[in-house]
Amino acid sequence: MLFRLLKNSFLKRPKSVLLVFISIVMGASVATAFLGISGEISHKMALELRSYGANILLEPSAVEGGGFLREDDLPKIKTVFWKYNITGFTPYLFGVADFSANGKRERGIVSGTWFAKNLEVAGEEPSVQGVRGIAPWWDVQGGWPAGPDEAIVGAALAKRLGSAIGGHVEATVRGKQQRFQVVGIVTTGGYEEEQLFAPLITTQELLQLPGKVSRVQVSALTVPMDAFGMKNPAQMTKEEYEKWYCTAYVTSVAKNVEEVMAGSRAKPIWQIASAEGSLLKKLNSLMLLLTILALVASAMAVSTSLMASMAERSPEIALMKAIGADRYQISAIFIGETLIISVIGGMVGYLLGDQLAGIISRTVFNSTIASPFWLFPTAIISAFVVAFAGSVAPLRRALSIEPVRVLKG
Repeated sequence: MLFRLLKNSFLKRPKSVLLVFISIVMGASVATAFLGISGEISHKMALELRSYGANILLEPSAVEGGGFLREDDLPKIKTVFWKYNITGFTPYLFGVADFSANGKRERGIVSGTWFAKNLEVAGEEPSVQGVRGIAPWWDVQGGWPAGPDEAIVGAALAKRLGSAIGGHVEATVRGKQQRFQVVGIVTTGGYEEEQLFAPLITTQELLQLPGKVSRVQVSALTVPMDAFGMKNPAQMTKEEYEKWYCTAYVTSVAKNVEEVMAGSRAKPIWQIASAEGSLLKKLNSLMLLLTILALVASAMAVSTSLMASMAERSPEIALMKAIGADRYQISAIFIGETLIISVIGGMVGYLLGDQLAGIISRTVFNSTIASPFWLFPTAIISAFVVAFAGSVAPLRRALSIEPVRVLKG
């Protein structure tokens, strides 16, 4: 009998059923799309933020290392627990040098670094590491050094020396000289404009520090810091430490790197790490808010459609009550209708939402997105939430109908 009533209800009121169905599909599809791209957006935004500079600084410890780190230890950074989160790193070796060019002399900093070094680590995929990867925001006029005697000069230093692309700068450190060809002028708006950047191996020879580096900048994908992530690892229990170590906080990734670099001390660059965490939290909150708003709007549309349908069905409900139907039997009919529409609407909403997420991902990030499995039950649950939230007021109205008043007219 219940099946027959449900069948007749759908066949006699196709327009109202279609309106409810469309409302549920819209809510489920928008929720699926927003939740589907939320993880993608967070990942893409994290990658974009990595282009604004490294978020971990590796320096010699006060106890070990003699004031320097070992270049031979650098490949170990790509072997740590969070190696896949490390998007790049570059070493630096600093020294004070006397520069001369075009008859002018200036004292400044010579910085040896990797520009784009092909790094091969046993058991790992080859990668390219260097300043070009972790600092793409550098504005370099000209080109990047390719040979051992080529360099790029900071804009401020180049101006004082009167250097130009194609010219030469001679660097002198404790009587040892090195002649560099200027292949580029770098503008950053920061302290880099006061330095000359040369290949690390050449700078090591000039400073007579073979195999040494002063510091390493590491760029890593991390999760936003929370109260637990800010706790001191030394005061954690064993279980807390394992949880902290296995979560990609900037502090735990820094600890990973510190463990493989002998005589090192790794610390987060908090100005960058905290700004990234705050932005990603706000972005995730925005996506959640938009999802909730979409579901609320869909529930209101469902409620409006069902209220109009209930007004039309008042005589039918009154007749059912007059012949003995109780509150539970009437509720079963309307809940059954809602359940059927929800299941079908949730499946259709999932398919449409998956396509919508793909369109947004291709349009905004120029990349494809693979929907996680959990989005399907999420779409079904979203459809249920929309349908039942929108059915509460109409169902209460249906149960409050008095047969005598309605049937008497």
